[in-house]
Order: sequence, then C-alpha cells, then structure tokens
Amino acid sequence: MNPIRLSSFAALILTTASFIVSPVSTASEMTFRQLHRVSVPEAHQAVAVDASSFYAISNRTIGRYEKGTSRPLSKWTAPDGSPVIHLNSGIVVEGRLYCANSNWPKSPLKNSIEIFSAETLEHLERKEFDETEGAINWIQRHRGSWWIAFAFYGEANVRRTYLVRYDNEWRKTGTWTFPESVIERFLPNSNSGGAFGPNGRLFVTGHDHAELYVLTVPETDGELNHIATVPAPIAGQGIAWDRSDIGTLFGIVRSRREVVTMRLSHREEYATLKQPVQWIRDENNPVLAPRKGEFDSTRVMNPWVVRAGETYRLFYAGGDDHKKHRIGVATAAINDLTQWDRTGPLFKTGAEGSFDANWCVLPHAVQIRDDRWHLYYTGNAGKGTGLSAFPGIGMATSSDGMTWSRSGDQPVLTPSGEHGDPDAIGIAGGSVLQVRQKDGSTQWRFYYTGCPTTGKPHALNQQKTICLAVSDDAIHWEKRGAVMLRDPERDYEDIAVAGAVVHQEPDGMFRMWYSAIGTRWGFYSICYAESDDGIHWRRGTKSDDNLQLSPAGDGWEKQMVEYPTVIREGAHLRMFYCGNGYGNSGVGTAISK
Repeated sequence: MNPIRLSSFAALILTTASFIVSPVSTASEMTFRQLHRVSVPEAHQAVAVDASSFYAISNRTIGRYEKGTSRPLSKWTAPDGSPVIHLNSGIVVEGRLYCANSNWPKSPLKNSIEIFSAETLEHLERKEFDETEGAINWIQRHRGSWWIAFAFYGEANVRRTYLVRYDNEWRKTGTWTFPESVIERFLPNSNSGGAFGPNGRLFVTGHDHAELYVLTVPETDGELNHIATVPAPIAGQGIAWDRSDIGTLFGIVRSRREVVTMRLSHREEYATLKQPVQWIRDENNPVLAPRKGEFDSTRVMNPWVVRAGETYRLFYAGGDDHKKHRIGVATAAINDLTQWDRTGPLFKTGAEGSFDANWCVLPHAVQIRDDRWHLYYTGNAGKGTGLSAFPGIGMATSSDGMTWSRSGDQPVLTPSGEHGDPDAIGIAGGSVLQVRQKDGSTQWRFYYTGCPTTGKPHALNQQKTICLAVSDDAIHWEKRGAVMLRDPERDYEDIAVAGAVVHQEPDGMFRMWYSAIGTRWGFYSICYAESDDGIHWRRGTKSDDNLQLSPAGDGWEKQMVEYPTVIREGAHLRMFYCGNGYGNSGVGTAISK
C-alpha cells in the first residue's frame, strides 16, 4: 500500500481559521438552474471537475473531457485483476484526481482511495482503509481535512451511514451521522454523493432522487443538521462543485449517461425589478481627469462620493508616473461639477512588504459617529499575479472626514486562502453601510469583492464575486460568503461581478449598483440589482433588464465604464463612475431620468 502524498495545497488550506457557513442564499430560497447537459458513456457513478475538464466516472472507467466542448481528452480503464471494482466519486486536488472505491456488494468489504494524474489519468497511488463495514462512497478535501462518507444499504442498515473527517495523517478527527429527514430520502439505498459548496455548506445526494440535501456540520461529533432539500436536474449519484467557477455544480443522470452542469440560484433572482433606473450622461464628461506631474497624473479611478452641505467630496485613487496609487479627495459645489479642488494623497502607501505597499485604491468613506470616520481601501502588495496581488482591505480613520491616518499595518479583511471559496486568492472593496434590521437593531454590512481564481483564461483571471461581511463595530468583520455571482446566461456579466455599492431605502429595500465583466465587451459595464433583505438580489426577468451603463461613443468611455458611486440629489440620483483603462481617462457623472 502506498501512502497519499500531501502537497503544498494542504499546508495552504490549513491556514483557514473557520468555516464560512452562510450560503449564497438562505437555504429555503435555494434553486438550481440547468446550464448544460451532455451524454458521455462513463457517466454512471459520479463526476469530478477542475478548471479545464470534467471527469465522468463509472465503476471501472474514467473519462476526461474538455469543459465547454465535451471533447474527449483521456481515458482510464481498470486492467484485469485490478482491485478497482466500484468507483463512486472523485475530487481534483492540485493536479490529482482522488476517487472513492469499494468492492461493494462483495464480502469481505474492501475500501480504498484511488489516485490518478488528472491530466493523463495515469494511476499513481492507492490508500487502503481498515473500515470494512460501510462502503466508501465519496471523498472531499475541505478546510485542511479529508472527508469520507461510509454508506450502509437497506432498510435495516442505512441509518448507520456516517461521515468521517481525517487529518493529514489519516487520523479520525470527527464523526457525524445523517438526520432521519435525510435518511428517509436515501431509502431504500443510501448516501451516494457529497460535496462542500462555495460557502461551506455540505450538499449530499441519495441514489435516485432529483434533489440535493443541504447540511451543516456541527463543530463536535454528532448528527449533521439538515437545513434544506433542493430540487436539482440530476438523479442522485456523485456530484462535484466546480471550484474554479464559483456556484457551478456538476452532477449526472445515470439512466441517460448524462453529465449535467447547473448553477446555484434563488427564487427571486430573475424577478421583476421594482425601481430600475435610466441615466443621462453629463455632456462635460469626464469631469475629473488625470493631471500631469501630480499624484494622479496617469489615473483617476474608484470614485466614492460623500455630501457635506452643498459640496460633494469625491474620494478617489490616483495613479502617478511611478505606478504608485494613492487616495485623494476632490471637492466641488453640487451645482457646478466642472470645478474641482483636489487634495492628496491623504496618506502614504504601506512599507515595503506590506499588503498596501504598492497601491491604496477603492476608497469608501463612512461616518461611523459624529467624531469618527472610517475610510476603507484596497491594498495592492506589488507582487503576485492577477488578482492575487490584492491581499487585503485596509482602513484609515479621521475625526472630521478630512484628515486621515492609516489604522495600523494589518488589513481588516483578507482572502480566505481556501480553493473554492468566493474570496480565495484576492479581495477588494465595495461599500459599507449601517443596515436597519426588522427587529429594530442595526448592523454594519460590508459588501466587498471576492477574487476566487487566477490563470491565463480570461474567465479565470477576471472572475469576481460579491461577498458580504458583517460587524457590530465596523472594525472586526465576520464573513458570510457570496451574495452575488457571475451570471453565465447574460453576456455582459458572465465573467465577473464586483465593486458593489449598496443603499437601503426608507422602506427597507436594498439597491445595488455594481461593475460587471462579460463576453459582450470583454470589459466592464455597470449593472443594477434589488433586494428585500440585502441577501437575495433580483436581476430582472430578462437579459439587459439590469444593464444600466455600457461602453459608449468613441472617446473616454468607449472601452469600459466601471466603479460607480451613487448619491441622492433632490428628486434624482447622481452617479460618478470612471471610464477607459480603469480610470486612465478619468471620472464622469450621470443623473437619473
């Protein structure tokens, strides 16, 4: 027996401190939308997936296929005499495909994990288990541990089915059984598949039903908590969350030998928008442009507007000739947005090696109380590729909203470091607001941008999600996971959603403006969504319903429009946003019709 080699991936995810247990939407609101369905001969037991491929798994054969085209790439079949009898599931971890295997229904029962090269499907190693009563049905890698389900079959035995957590040395660190409400749906068979979703919830399947059971895992041994049963366009068997495409789940329909791709959604996502907005661009755009020889000589980006009497204070990030980005503020009379006075930079970037050593961008200033302001900003460390160069959100403080100082050298929010999380490799700002809750209390909410992936393909390099964190003091934040994901069915936001600006109206409704990247333009446009609770967001019934500003003309905003900030101005709304090159051409404004 060869031991499993633990890679650097294990060390990486051991740094994750705790579970993120809130789902993309409240469990009772979850739905799944079918995206694709393809017939492949190996789709008999399960499916696994990585950034480029999906793996259809049958008892003794695995087929690797290209995502998107379903083109066959490689295949493995167990040779005569092989102990690989009954492959049940698979997960790809750092280039290796780990498959659960048993010889069920033979006796004595034998269990193993079979390990393959994900690229070639060459068989590499085997990990055998002493457990000989329950059959291994699925394996997961989650939060620095291995998770394996042992299934028992039949009316008399299915209640013995249980889940085990192992450390890196394959020592048991926790054991959980399934609740009766789920067992009843497993019968007359047992648990077939399981996978941890993008925000830490466990999704499991039975053998035949077209549904998923959503569970939470208690911190100590005991019984799993059943929080929802969600219909899905599959028929039980092994499932796999696509950790390179947050919110996308793969499953199979065994009787038809089909692999099904579906997307996590909720019941209100495509409901009618109640207060959509149309915008009139200002004829003087851009109203705030870069200045030669100043700290904002190459870029004016990420506007954030605050009103002080009859004056607008427009916080923004300026780029200089040495590729440093720092934060400044421009002020103008509300009735004349052609004349701006600028101050900045408000503070220096961090010291060499710090999270904000290279850039301080995406400012959003919030008055916490009469004598205290917070300015949240996104740091760029000057190292790393793509969005991994953004390792944290920092904070500066002020007593008057004018004079600022950095609040220490540590960020208030950082990436999770856990592959498959919506903020796994990078993190950036959005907006902070104090929310009025139904019980009369208030809560600080931070809608921020999570960066889950990196890579050469545009969809990996630019994928972003909108996440939520909550706080009682606006300093210490608890992550609640993603609240909005890219929409693969709308070509202006099928790659990324980011930079959410959220308002709560007097009647309690939430409104969000955000930057979206899609294949239609390849760059940013500005979109809109609404919510009754700030968690479940409506995008409108049909494509383009929520598209509010798109690239236009042949000048400063022909390539992209992005990073909106919105403020009420009398009977209208005022938006500031930036254009080409992430602000190379400056900031413009628009007013609602």
